[in-house]
Amino acid sequence: MLLRFRVGNHKSLRSEQEFNLIATTSKDHAENLAHPDGIGEAVVRTAAVYGANASGKSNLVDAIFYMARAVCQSQRYWAPQSRIVTFPFLLDQDSDQRPFLLDHGSEQRPSLYEVDLLLGGVRYQYGFTLHSQRVLEEWLYSYAHGRRSTLFTRSSASDRPIKPGRTFTGTRAIEALTRDNSLFLSAAAQSNYSKILPIYDWFSSARFVFPQDLHGAERHLQTQSMLSEHASEIIDLLRIADLGIVGLSLIKREPPDSSYYPGASRFEFASDLRQSKVWGDGFGSLPDEIMLHHRTVEGDGLALPWETESHGTQAWFRLTGPIVNALLNGTTLVVDELDASLHPMLSLEITRLFNDSSLNPKNAQLLFTTHDTNLLGADVLRRDQVWFTEKDEAGATHLYSLADFMPRKNANQERGYLQGRFGAIPFVGATDFLQTLGAEDA
Repeated sequence: MLLRFRVGNHKSLRSEQEFNLIATTSKDHAENLAHPDGIGEAVVRTAAVYGANASGKSNLVDAIFYMARAVCQSQRYWAPQSRIVTFPFLLDQDSDQRPFLLDHGSEQRPSLYEVDLLLGGVRYQYGFTLHSQRVLEEWLYSYAHGRRSTLFTRSSASDRPIKPGRTFTGTRAIEALTRDNSLFLSAAAQSNYSKILPIYDWFSSARFVFPQDLHGAERHLQTQSMLSEHASEIIDLLRIADLGIVGLSLIKREPPDSSYYPGASRFEFASDLRQSKVWGDGFGSLPDEIMLHHRTVEGDGLALPWETESHGTQAWFRLTGPIVNALLNGTTLVVDELDASLHPMLSLEITRLFNDSSLNPKNAQLLFTTHDTNLLGADVLRRDQVWFTEKDEAGATHLYSLADFMPRKNANQERGYLQGRFGAIPFVGATDFLQTLGAEDA
């Protein structure tokens, strides 16, 4: 489980911000909490992040995604001796970041990423700092039996950058393979070094859903890949949504005959084939077509092609795969804009699903951004499950929890949020805009 995420100098997250999923001592909705072995504290299974448009909600999700991608890909896919793609804060008046955009040799203020994880009853703390030229620092600690043990540390300023701890033996070859622009954890995973695999597995198993995925080919494939094993669970979620869907089927998709398209690229035959990086470079990798069966007056299930479904149905269907995967495996699901194309009642049901220990016995976690204030008024979230993002005058995002406030017991949190008691709402100047239009028309 994710206990904490700390980030600094990533897009609008200029100063260090902490996303803390360890529960407070509040007794409200105690059923929403997990009590995993290994720590004496409870952990929330779900957390919602609210804020105005462009306040930095998506940047928080992006920072977690960036860290996971660096762990999983830096050693294998980042090109040797290439610059690291970073996303520093750019709005400082005297920023040393903006010249970097033009001068590849200039130094940057480092970006920080760190997680606290609870895996197999052991707490781990892993993080790194980097800029575009190199990884500057990297560290991994464990807290078995409440005592901190150093597994490895790394400093680019040292003669021997990577220093393994007493229990980290046999890493010399991995140290030699680790480049300045790759993570030691990533290199160790590629070498199948068993002592870091639990941490690597958490990053590799976490699933991220962005708004564009809800209608994109990649999410379509990920959901389809689960149908053979978990079709019944996915159908149950489709039924919960009251979409009139009673079943689904896969129809073998045949490649088009190129003789009808003389001189055309094979990826121009059909619109869904234009995503060649998703579908592969040959017709043999074409996915089956998903047909959703709808309830009819006669009671039979009428199969309709995927393309005929509404955006809302497609968005819900593509969420079902990641939801089922997280619940079955006890992994972390991170969704940017959970309410995109979804009815508020569906967002509510997803939240309840992850909060319910009987339906989520493996303590899967759901972290999401949203504008859906219905969740605040439905009394399904504890105060420590609700977070806000707000930008200051310099354009930097600040992250804080509803638990930092002390609203009256049984106070309507939705009304309080919309009235601006907790901040993190836009200041809409519609009246000024209309007055300006009136002045121009005069």
